Amino acid sequence: MHIEGELFTDIVIIFVAAFLGGVVARTLRFPILLGYLAVGMAIGPHALELVGNADTVSTLAEFGVILLLFAVGIEVSFRDLRKLGKVVALGGIAQIIGTIVIAYLIGFHLLGWTPEQAFVFGLVASLSSTMVVLKTLSDRGELHTVHGRVITGILLVQDLAFIPMIAILPALSSQGVGLDLADLGLGILKATVILGLMAVLGGRVIPWLLDRVTHLGSREIFILAVVAITFATAAITQMVDLSAALGAFVAGLLLSESDFGRRALSEVIPLRDTFSALFFVSLGMLTDPTFLVENFDLVLEVVAIAIFVKFALTAGLTRSFGYLPHTALLTGLGVVQVGEFSFILTDSATTLDIVDQDFLSLIVVSAVLTMALTPWIMAGGTQVVTGLSERVRILRPYRLGNDRSEERRPPLRDHVVVCGLGRVGSLVAETLDEHNVPFVAIDLDPHVVTRFRGHRQYGINGSSSSETVLEAARIRYARLMVISTTDPVTGWVSAQNALRLNPKLDIVARVHSREGGERLQRLGVQEVVWPEMEAGLEMLRHSLQRYLTRPGEVDLLVRRLREHLSFGTASEIGEVLPPEGFGRGPESVEPPSSEEADELSPDSLGNEPESMEQPTSDTSSDTGVSD
Repeated sequence: MHIEGELFTDIVIIFVAAFLGGVVARTLRFPILLGYLAVGMAIGPHALELVGNADTVSTLAEFGVILLLFAVGIEVSFRDLRKLGKVVALGGIAQIIGTIVIAYLIGFHLLGWTPEQAFVFGLVASLSSTMVVLKTLSDRGELHTVHGRVITGILLVQDLAFIPMIAILPALSSQGVGLDLADLGLGILKATVILGLMAVLGGRVIPWLLDRVTHLGSREIFILAVVAITFATAAITQMVDLSAALGAFVAGLLLSESDFGRRALSEVIPLRDTFSALFFVSLGMLTDPTFLVENFDLVLEVVAIAIFVKFALTAGLTRSFGYLPHTALLTGLGVVQVGEFSFILTDSATTLDIVDQDFLSLIVVSAVLTMALTPWIMAGGTQVVTGLSERVRILRPYRLGNDRSEERRPPLRDHVVVCGLGRVGSLVAETLDEHNVPFVAIDLDPHVVTRFRGHRQYGINGSSSSETVLEAARIRYARLMVISTTDPVTGWVSAQNALRLNPKLDIVARVHSREGGERLQRLGVQEVVWPEMEAGLEMLRHSLQRYLTRPGEVDLLVRRLREHLSFGTASEIGEVLPPEGFGRGPESVEPPSSEEADELSPDSLGNEPESMEQPTSDTSSDTGVSD
């Protein structure tokens, strides 16, 4: 099949450039986001002009925003947002109004803009980048911290505030359009009704739908259902002039309270990361390097105003609600950039002749720069304050210490993670429960998972091969991991991800071949169980006991066979048994020497029974636990 068209070529160029930019950024220990923005600027219409269909690419890039907000909605607890009601609602609104007022005064009195331009600048500066901030928080593992939840709530309020902002722009126009209060009120009413219906109906319909889908037993259909739900809710909110990403966020938020949240998150992560890269590259393509060079001083002033005003205002408001100083500091650092909605606001203002094309270029370039600086600001801001606090006493409360009293304390530590709840996994989980051993059980079947939820146990619906699911299982704090899944690929990936997150983790894994066991041992798995081998040895023991009169010889033979069959001794296996079973029969087994047999004779052992018509208790126990 031959694919024609400029769009395909553009997408290929963007993904290759994103890969190269990400690799270079990672190698230089820069945030990957900066690599995406840099290559976007290089291949865009203002530089090398390698991409000719930038508008269509930007539309596809919006998929990344939708998928990211859906994933964030799942990771953020709806209960936690409700608990943050004051700081989210009042603090978010106060931050928006305060930023608009201060930015307006600076733009009008210091930068010499017209009142209309200064007001548009205030609107633009008050909104932060939901996409950049949430991705940065996710990459840093800070979504579930106190400041991560506060920032998420403030960003949600900002997204909702975009509706009245875009509605009041005509009132500033010289074209005499004016502000239609009826349209503004109708827009707010539609948004309220739609979000309310989504919260009420979606909270019931979405989990019910996914529950029916899981009964079909198809992973592909489950993924399609999740993607369809994500984009359908995004389309619904966009129909009422709300952000499409906001609808996806609400859908994720509703799923976060269901049994399917973690599994849905693990399935959409590859799509999310792919389209997120596309989004950030397309964002870099908007930047005009020539404009940046020619107006560097003005761009620097706008960037500085946005960063310092929003940081001081947000940090002060967060502190005023009673949060600790370091939480206020991190919250302020998280919202300093100018967001994606600034492009829409400024473009609309340009269409209405409120601002000119140079003002639009100024906002776009400044916004992209603040987004590019965000990962560094969030990482380096606390280090700077910590360093200064050693010399300046007033900054010492803002130094990050070990106090995390505000954050949700982990419910489990030194627990067991059981992967797969089939017959073997369920046996292990039930036995752990009987002995009051805390554990987390992971399985793709949500109905099986619900059986293992209690005071000292927790069930997660999802695949143990997903790093997101393992994080939810608190694998970093686990003592033991039991991999009982029958899929060798899932088992290997689960072990690989778990050891990357917790190198000291003790893992016992089930395998179905010698090669699989040896691969896991090379990976770092301490204990590997081959059920077929154990079953074969027990069957052989039982058979030989019917013909050999000396039980010690049987025990010694089985022990020698287990040593030869153990992983890492493949070169010796041909001397005793074929590598995958006992097909040749007992006549191919080399009998033990008389000296070896005497070592395990009943007389030498002292406590062996004279007759062994049944397997020994020790071996039965080992086999039962392993299998």
